[in-house]
Amino acid sequence: MNKVLKYRRGAVAAVAIVIAAVLQTTLFVHVRLFDAAPALVVLVVIALARHIPAEFALLAGFSAGLLEDLLSQSVLGLWALTLTTIAYVVVRARDRIEEDFSLLAPFVFGLTVGAITLFAVLGTIFGEKTLADAGLIRKIIVPSIYNVALSGAVLPFFTWALGVRSTTNPYQT
Repeated sequence: MNKVLKYRRGAVAAVAIVIAAVLQTTLFVHVRLFDAAPALVVLVVIALARHIPAEFALLAGFSAGLLEDLLSQSVLGLWALTLTTIAYVVVRARDRIEEDFSLLAPFVFGLTVGAITLFAVLGTIFGEKTLADAGLIRKIIVPSIYNVALSGAVLPFFTWALGVRSTTNPYQT
């Protein structure tokens, strides 16, 4: 991989993480359809981790989570741990997902459900009382559906923006 492509991918990742975290913690706090908003930062981490090397995918997940922790009112480190875990799962499964495109929507749905559930469990462990919320299931399922709907535009955009040319081994180009 040449240097220009490395810097391009790093710049795209950094800008995307910042934009997603800012939108998630400012705009989507006030704009909530069905009392839920898309988990945009989770979707961006999924999109990035599909195409960048494993170490950088984990760093992107941690950085996105830490930025979201700093911009929101959650306990510091909860989103960082959650999004690092999501990036790890994507890195481990990306070969299977790239081979069968029909698995991508259920994969995004499952990862979003997993991310929000992990955040809720960790938040409860650290005193947030997230699992005591009466509308918890709706707050897990609706953002996951939003992410699946948005993934049709977000995932191809990141494939293009990161300069991925090979469909058989996209994170090695």
